[in-house]
Amino acid sequence: MSRYTIRIERVRQECKEGRCGHLHEIPVSVRQSQIVCSDLACRETDASLVRKIFVPYDGSKFSNRAFEFALDLARKYGSSIIVGTVMTGSSFEDTSPESLETSPKIVDRERLAAMEKEFAKMDELSKRFAIPVKTEVIVSSSVADSLVTFANSGGIDLIVMGTRGRGDNRLMLGSISIAVSQRAAAPVLLVK
Repeated sequence: MSRYTIRIERVRQECKEGRCGHLHEIPVSVRQSQIVCSDLACRETDASLVRKIFVPYDGSKFSNRAFEFALDLARKYGSSIIVGTVMTGSSFEDTSPESLETSPKIVDRERLAAMEKEFAKMDELSKRFAIPVKTEVIVSSSVADSLVTFANSGGIDLIVMGTRGRGDNRLMLGSISIAVSQRAAAPVLLVK
């Protein structure tokens, strides 16, 4: 749904002083219809099929492009975006029973701080276009499983992710994006 505001010029003195009593800004919404098909039986509807877009993010250029695509889609469909990253905790690296009991799941603070800076940039950008964005940090030892579980349990309508990830952060290497696209219930848009 597109949103516009019609502004009426304030030419009379009482309008300029705010004593006129009539509206000077009128919000206008223009609904765009969507095509919905089921077994090639198609119809038009006002409701969008894409309400929640999930963007797995690791800071790579591919995940940045995926976020840009998600912004464009969210604006066109009136959707919200959830940006999520998976970080492995230190207790997952040593899986001996002693380390799991004594060591809590600790995330590298520097990586977390860097990711929060990226999230802040995305939040500013999304506010500029009036698109709601929520961010999530998932601590897990299995990236693909965590992304699929999050998407399947969160009512996600579309996943937009990069085809490759950072070399040091294994979030979206080709195998991760393939695993998510095969196992997620929602459609997956892979961005090069």
